[in-house]
Amino acid sequence: MPIMLWTAGLDRRPAPDTQRWKESMRSRSLLRFRPARSVCWALCVMLISTAAALGTGLAAPAPSVAATTDDVVSSHWIGLGYNQNPQPPSGTSWNTADWNRMVSRTDYMKPGVVRVMFNLPWFWSGTDAGGTYDFTSSAYLNAEKVIKHYVDKGVPVVSGLFGIDNLTYTSPNTAAIQTTLVKRLQAVGAAPAYWVGVNEPNVANDSKSHTYADWQTATTALASTFAAAGVDTTRTVISGADSAEAGISSYGGDLGRQAAPECNSGCNSALVWKLAALNTFTAQVYADSATDTAITFQTSLDGTVWKNLAVAPPTPVALVTGRNGGGMWSYTYTASGITGSKYLRLSVASSTLEHSIGSMHIANNSTTVEDSLDGLTLTQADMNTGTWKGNNSWWLRSAQSGLLGASEAHFYGQELYGADPAYVEPVMDEAVSQIRLAAPGGPVLLGETGMKALQYPDGTKDYRFALDTTQPLRMADLAVQEARSGVDGAAAWCLDGYASTTFCGMWGRGDDDPDKVSAHSTALRPWFYTWSLLTRYLPNGSTIHAPAEPTGVRVLAAQLPSGGWTFVLVNRTSVAQTVRLTEPTGWITLNKYLYTDGATPSTDANGFPTKVGTVAKNFTNGQTLTVGANSVLVLTTEP
Repeated sequence: MPIMLWTAGLDRRPAPDTQRWKESMRSRSLLRFRPARSVCWALCVMLISTAAALGTGLAAPAPSVAATTDDVVSSHWIGLGYNQNPQPPSGTSWNTADWNRMVSRTDYMKPGVVRVMFNLPWFWSGTDAGGTYDFTSSAYLNAEKVIKHYVDKGVPVVSGLFGIDNLTYTSPNTAAIQTTLVKRLQAVGAAPAYWVGVNEPNVANDSKSHTYADWQTATTALASTFAAAGVDTTRTVISGADSAEAGISSYGGDLGRQAAPECNSGCNSALVWKLAALNTFTAQVYADSATDTAITFQTSLDGTVWKNLAVAPPTPVALVTGRNGGGMWSYTYTASGITGSKYLRLSVASSTLEHSIGSMHIANNSTTVEDSLDGLTLTQADMNTGTWKGNNSWWLRSAQSGLLGASEAHFYGQELYGADPAYVEPVMDEAVSQIRLAAPGGPVLLGETGMKALQYPDGTKDYRFALDTTQPLRMADLAVQEARSGVDGAAAWCLDGYASTTFCGMWGRGDDDPDKVSAHSTALRPWFYTWSLLTRYLPNGSTIHAPAEPTGVRVLAAQLPSGGWTFVLVNRTSVAQTVRLTEPTGWITLNKYLYTDGATPSTDANGFPTKVGTVAKNFTNGQTLTVGANSVLVLTTEP
């Protein structure tokens, strides 16, 4: 009788690396390469137990960050940044006033990563049969100038093509045109650190509809042309898949979206886990129905004789996130007090409904097994009689492909659709853990992030949210959750806007009153205040910490490369909240910045944040901080 046994993390395929990434890793303390927090805690307990067993003959070592801190996030932090339109807000070329405004504001922000994409007509025109390059056009030179500006400052740039116009995605000529562009950028000192090919190739619209197989063909061709042309891949690595991944939220971050096989009580195969003396389990299941009864659990001592396990029916939770509007319900099944069992089986009765398994947590009195059901451990397909749906996430599959030097995708919070803002961290935590298993050691980036805009019936998007006073809280909330989840960097959509209807930025383009916030004014919008503080005071090389959080409050701590600290507290509740933090800081003096929804923050003549006081504390043995209602509090040792 075929039984499928699961053991987490069997398939750990190495991903290609780059000299730049290796050098950056070697330059950091090895103490920052942490396992997941739960694993770190278990190791700490094991080490303490081992020391006790050795007796008191040896002197205890001096305390260290590694020994005293169990909230370090397993990331290689690059930083926060933004997407930038490289074309000037007025005219065909950058004038002095526009350039100086952009440079002044972005210099204050000190971004960790910037995404600058190309439109094909800026430098090339033609079809698969042939065409012409033009590296003298104003549009191309504008983009080159912007990218070189960041490269000269040491800021990594993500780049690629927004679209391919008359070209064919999988054509070798499309890869050759991209390669020529990258070679040109490298030659003039404007080499992007990450090249993502084509923007969101997994999103179908009137002009494109690609499969994952198309992405593999196109990216394989790109790697081949890079190699043949001598592209320096220590300076520019192929990244991706640049896919839109907002839909992962409806499956609890399960990028593989494992479907449970249809199987009645007498079936001979299903999803099966093995753990001696099985005692408890928690399963996360998603279904297309709010009244689903198709899920069945069974236990067995020998894997041959099975008995039904009575499990209390959970209350389904409607999902407003993912799949651009929901349509799924989440079921959390729990059971305890199980005896005489070594195997647990989950199956679905014959059903026309979609069922997807997000995760399984099983335990006995001494051992816990976490299975994200991401498909990475599937090594013997003949042991599974069900249907695997591992094809949904291009982000995960591309990470497994061996074609990439960095994993990069897009993720937008769906708070504007009514989602609980707190869903982001658990979803991204699960997703990032799967990416890390698929491509250990490589960067994990969000090339676009922000709020998913509401849409009008004609398909256009409503960007008025970018002007309001709550956006600073939303974006700070999103950034903290993403950093806590383990991503290495994230670029907000966007800096100062794109088309006239896409006024997504921290300021705008146009000739509206420059002293008043509007869709087409260059006045700084409220969310510049919080996002600029986070890009500035969570710099590349920081060690990210994820302290415990009260309900409705997001908390982030970061030890900076300088040795200093930054703390970020985001209170999404209507009352003040007090948070206790314990971090190995010693006595430090922190500059205090505060944003409160509805209140005017403290700024200088340029509109840049100014501190509202200082705080002197030693967090080593624990200290409390209070953050007001609907507020963002940033405390940092940096000037």
